[in-house]
Amino acid sequence: MSDVGTYRLALGSDRRPSLPDALLDEAGLPAAGELVAYVAGPGRIVLEAPGAALARLRAAVAEGKRRRRRADDLETSLFTDRSADASRE
Repeated sequence: MSDVGTYRLALGSDRRPSLPDALLDEAGLPAAGELVAYVAGPGRIVLEAPGAALARLRAAVAEGKRRRRRADDLETSLFTDRSADASRE
């Protein structure tokens, strides 16, 4: 059953889902192979290829470093401004 990229799955008695070929094809995943799974909130499980998971994690680390540099720059700027203010007092 497909509706705009949404698929119904059923868990077997062994708690293993059967993924429809159309779902795998749409996601660009092979019919057999390794996937990474994580919980993305209550009632939500995400499956992704290991390469996609690695790329997502690398992007998150890069974003964290970018934000940290911005915070460090702000801290340095505030410290410089405060030092200048103190020298004028």
